[in-house]
Amino acid sequence: MDAPPPPPPPAAETRDWSELPLDALTVVFAKLGAVEVLMGAVLVCHSWLQAAKVRDMWRCVDMVHHETILLKDFLYAMAMVAVDRSDGRLEEFDGDTFVNDKLLQYIGDRSPSLKRLSLVFYCGSGISISRGALTQFTRKCPLLEDLSLTCGNAVFYALYEITGETCPRLKRLELSTQAHDLNLLLRPVCYDDDEPLGIATLHQLQHLVLEGLDIDNDELTAIVDGCPYLELLDVSSCYDLDVDDALVAKCAAIKTVKLPSIIEGYVDEYDDYYCYDRYDGYDQSDDDLAHDYDGFKS
Repeated sequence: MDAPPPPPPPAAETRDWSELPLDALTVVFAKLGAVEVLMGAVLVCHSWLQAAKVRDMWRCVDMVHHETILLKDFLYAMAMVAVDRSDGRLEEFDGDTFVNDKLLQYIGDRSPSLKRLSLVFYCGSGISISRGALTQFTRKCPLLEDLSLTCGNAVFYALYEITGETCPRLKRLELSTQAHDLNLLLRPVCYDDDEPLGIATLHQLQHLVLEGLDIDNDELTAIVDGCPYLELLDVSSCYDLDVDDALVAKCAAIKTVKLPSIIEGYVDEYDDYYCYDRYDGYDQSDDDLAHDYDGFKS
């Protein structure tokens, strides 16, 4: 006699993900990132939307390391929402070519607790920050400790505009021109060669990276003298420096030093300086951007 068939497996238990505790949801959302939360998680249900509005979840906003959306106008609008949701508690912001003068002002006006700013302007993007916008921003964020700017004329402006007066707590500064973009290797004409670098007044600075920038031995010496707490100095791709015994001795007290190697036969073929201080922004009007911003607020 044949054995009876086995009983059917018990039905899989279903879970209502909308009932997850608020604390658990905020931890998960923080791992997702700002773009993914605003583009997806908030659309699932009301409880997830409420979790996405918790202020503490927006202390750190990274809008660079994502693969969800590339349209600058949407990223611009989402950044405004992220800043609003932080309700003044934003401490770290990472952005790229969607950041312009107006957005930088928006962040500065609403983020008195900001400690870290990182902006990446990809070569050929045509987007950057003006001198005035960068200066005003630093004055609005006195707690800024970490600043990283890659490419764009904002890198050059930072050389002069970032000072111990505007950024008294700055401990980490990284300025990179992405050396393969030859136009950005040259000092802009809007600065006089005799104008002192503001970096030398950053007396609390501990970490300094200058990549592909036109600085000389006197300027680097002033930086080392003015920043007694430097622990890392990387100027390995600043090839206008003349690495002699005096410069090596000047940097001897710094724990980690990276100076440029001597390039045999190197000739500077670029005698003309390049600079622009303008806003090559978005095709959309301010009204269009405001409309996008309203679409993400709900």
